[in-house]
Amino acid sequence: EWFITYEQVTGGNISMANSVVCRVAGIGSIQIRTHDGKFCTLNDVRHVPHMTKNLISLSLLDTKGFSFQGEGGVMYVCKGSNRVLKGVKRGILYILQGTTLFASAAVASSEVHKDDMTKLWHMRLGHMSERRMQILAKSDLLCGHKVGTTDNSADMFTKPA
Repeated sequence: EWFITYEQVTGGNISMANSVVCRVAGIGSIQIRTHDGKFCTLNDVRHVPHMTKNLISLSLLDTKGFSFQGEGGVMYVCKGSNRVLKGVKRGILYILQGTTLFASAAVASSEVHKDDMTKLWHMRLGHMSERRMQILAKSDLLCGHKVGTTDNSADMFTKPA
């Protein structure tokens, strides 16, 4: 129910740190709402029915080009200069700060809100003014996105005092 994509597999196994070997039932993708409210999709996630904890392999993330920063009991998983995931140390593990979305919730959340798209284009275009973004939108140069004035979008166009 957590997977947004899922394919059953046969013959796959995972070796645990305590030398126990567990069967992999399937592989798919899950979506996580991160500590800062953004969404992150993890691909090639193994479904291991007999595991009691959900684990994220840092070595696999490293292979996929992610880096890690940590100190003081807090660790970040980064892609370039962006902090993608945050974990807080509890015992010998870092606990992910975020929530796993159920498949039905993940599909519903894949729609991007208008304010979020406006902010994304605003940042992509080097913090362009609202008026200039509206000109681009009228010329259909923002992939169909329409820039409108809302309470939330007005804040991003205001220069800090």
